[in-house]
Amino acid sequence: MKTLVIGEIVNDELSSGTLEIISKIKVLNLDFSVITVGNADVTNIGSDSFSNLYLKSSSNKLNLFNCANEIKKFINEKEIGLVLSNSSYIGRDIIAFLSVDYKTSPVSNVINFEIDNNEIKTINSINGGESEYITKLTSDINFILIRPKSFDQTEVTLNDNFETIDVAENEYSLDVFDVHIEEKTGPQLEDSKIVISAGRGMVEASNLKLIEDLASKLNAAIGGTRAIVDAGWMPYSNQVGQTGKTVKPDVYIACGISGATQHQVGMKDSKYIIAINKDEEAPIFQISDLGIVGDTLSVIPKLIENL
Repeated sequence: MKTLVIGEIVNDELSSGTLEIISKIKVLNLDFSVITVGNADVTNIGSDSFSNLYLKSSSNKLNLFNCANEIKKFINEKEIGLVLSNSSYIGRDIIAFLSVDYKTSPVSNVINFEIDNNEIKTINSINGGESEYITKLTSDINFILIRPKSFDQTEVTLNDNFETIDVAENEYSLDVFDVHIEEKTGPQLEDSKIVISAGRGMVEASNLKLIEDLASKLNAAIGGTRAIVDAGWMPYSNQVGQTGKTVKPDVYIACGISGATQHQVGMKDSKYIIAINKDEEAPIFQISDLGIVGDTLSVIPKLIENL
C-alpha cells in the first residue's frame, strides 16, 4: 500500500513525531513518501531511503489550506492509499481539509495500526487508557492521526536530498501578525530520557525549587499535573497527561502525584516509573516499578543530598 507521511519541522529539523511514524512504517516495510510542512529554511530533512517534498510557506502567512491542496495533488498522482500524520495542530488541520475533500473520516488518537493484505486496522486508547478498541478502515484513501510517543523512534539518517515547493498565497491565506515562542531551557519533555513531574503533593509553588534542583542533578525535564498548571505553578506546556503531553522516558519520577487516570495516560508507557507519595493507597503505585511512601518535601532533599 502506497503511504504518505505528513511531516513537520521543529527547530529546523524533522519533528520527533514525524520520525516516530517513519520508524513504524519502516518496520512494516511500506512503500512511503514524506511531505513536510513548514516555513523555515532547512537543510537536513531529506533521506536516501525515502523521498521528501518540503512545502514551504511564508512565515507571515497561515497557509495550511493551500498546503492541503498541494498534498491532494500528490495523493492523486501517486495513488496514495494511506496518509499518516502526527496528532498536532498542523497535522489535525491538514488531515481535516483532506478528509473533507475525499469524503471520508480520519481516525484520530491512534496508538498503533496494522496492515494485512491491504486491510488497515487501527488501535485506539479510551477510558483514560484503561481500554482499547480496534477500527477497520475501508475507505479508498485512509487518514490516520498518531498520538505522540506511540512508536519507538529509531535512527533515521537525514541529508539534503529533498525537493522544496514554495506554497503560493491566495485569498484563503491568513495573515500572521505576531508569533510567540515560549522560552525553553534545559531538557525538553518530549525528548528527555528522564522526566520529573510534580503534583499537588508539593504543597505550594515555592517547593518546586526542589523539583528543579533534582532535575538539574539528573539532567531531567520537568513536568506537572493539570492541577499544577491550572494553579499557575508552571506553564501549560509542561503538563503531562490526557489534556497535556504524552511522554515516554526511560525514567519517570512522579513527586506528590496521586496518579489519576487522566495523568497516567500521558506517562504510563515510561520504561521505569518511580513514585513518591505519602498516601500508600495512591493509584500511581499501581503502575510504579518503585514506590516510596513518604512526604515528597522530606524525600526529595534526601535524594538530592545523595546524588
